[in-house]
Amino acid sequence: ESILSNLQKIEDLRVVSRTSVEKYRNSPKLIREIAGELNVKYFVEGSGQKIGDKIVLHIQLIDASSDRHLWAEQFNRETKDIFALQSEVAKSIADRIHVIITPEESERIDKPPTANLVAYDYFLKGLDLFYKTDREHLEESIVWFKKALQEDNTFARAYADVAIAYYYLDIYQEEKQYTEQ
Repeated sequence: ESILSNLQKIEDLRVVSRTSVEKYRNSPKLIREIAGELNVKYFVEGSGQKIGDKIVLHIQLIDASSDRHLWAEQFNRETKDIFALQSEVAKSIADRIHVIITPEESERIDKPPTANLVAYDYFLKGLDLFYKTDREHLEESIVWFKKALQEDNTFARAYADVAIAYYYLDIYQEEKQYTEQ
């Protein structure tokens, strides 16, 4: 998620939202078919594990037209290096597809969303629930976002996602319950 967010900071890249891609999670369609529907050239796949104070990421870059791996790498880092790792992976992907990153874009990619890893962990838990989009999960995501804000009251993305979750809770309601929030 964060690697994709970093890739979105590069003007010459078009990154499709997780919501748009999610419907293909268990699809029997071929990569070429999905790429055509999404109008994309590449896919980034990845998985991650947190083991104690270590993070292990497996990231792959796939050329959609040939369904061929262009690049795959495993990253092992300490959790305290998570933001540097996310920047490194995003820049590696951009480099593999020959996208030029301006100094301003590089600066935005390198800027961590928060300095507080506990807040970031809570935020990610909330984000996972947020993307499930049903009412129960949206409400639960707000709890995690607020826990993140208790840890770091300057965490702008957590504030934004609380607001967006409230918006989605009210979006089709005749009587709005969360306007003030």
